[in-house]
Amino acid sequence: MIALDHFDHQAAIFEGEFLEALVQAYGGAMDAVDIDALISAIEAGDEEAIASAMNIDAGVHSGLAVAFSSGLFYALLGSIVIAMKAFASRHKSRVNLSTDIAKLREDIERNILQPMARYSYEAITTAHRELQKSDMTARAKAALIIRSIAFAPDQARSAAHFARALHEALTAKDRSVQDGKTYVTPATAKLIVQRHMKHLNAAQRSALRSAFAKGLTEEGTTDVQRRHDRALINYRQSIIARQEATRAMHVGEYLAFKQGKANRTIPRDARRYWKTRGDERVRHDHRMVTAMNPNGIDVGQAFQTPLGPVMNPPLGVNCRCRVVVRRPSDADE
Repeated sequence: MIALDHFDHQAAIFEGEFLEALVQAYGGAMDAVDIDALISAIEAGDEEAIASAMNIDAGVHSGLAVAFSSGLFYALLGSIVIAMKAFASRHKSRVNLSTDIAKLREDIERNILQPMARYSYEAITTAHRELQKSDMTARAKAALIIRSIAFAPDQARSAAHFARALHEALTAKDRSVQDGKTYVTPATAKLIVQRHMKHLNAAQRSALRSAFAKGLTEEGTTDVQRRHDRALINYRQSIIARQEATRAMHVGEYLAFKQGKANRTIPRDARRYWKTRGDERVRHDHRMVTAMNPNGIDVGQAFQTPLGPVMNPPLGVNCRCRVVVRRPSDADE
């Protein structure tokens, strides 16, 4: 098992900064939507007007792209620079921070910010497409579509099916009303859950069964929907922040390694080695990377992995692997 105290500590700081930037960017994008214009566009079935109200342009969410290009971009860039400095300090090497800045700007924009804005566009269009199949009010659809800005496309589909299932119970032909609450028969409840089953996660299915058993109200249904949407959003944003914090650390260390090799402040035979935590939580694919690259790799080379070549961790969601630099003659860290 390897100690990653410094790495973990710095990555945790970056993760907090990225999460704050994400919350602000997505929140600002949702607040910027003119909901009345969106409702009118939905009622008219005008997809061009919907795109305009949602700030969709050329396959991206343009408002989100602008927000990312300020807060999140500088958080990422600053984190990479800090990681470069820390690596150089540990290895007693030199880095020129201005050397890679221009390319970093381009890489961050192309590989991180633009894809996230595209995912938002895809989530919005997915939500709209799924909600078109429901007779929910335009206002209810608009609220769901606005929240989908912060979803991944599959989350948008899941949230739409969850909302449709709740609405179907509220409007079921065999519903009954008791003490202000709407109930459906066990058979109808089962049918509704089954109809949407493959698009719902376990928590959503459980919430539907509980809501159907306890009875539904318009206000309560809206509250349940919002809570589950918020849980999806929080989960996604925390995963993104953790992934990008890890990625920023490794990108910074790789750039410092590359510069150190170029200016000869790092030994010519130093190489990069993939390390896992060495505990029972390490996934098989991640453990295999060490075995597939026993002699390490040099500048410009990618690690061979069961999932294809990669330059740096993370190799997947919640990856805890990292890269260490050493000479082949040194003892394994």
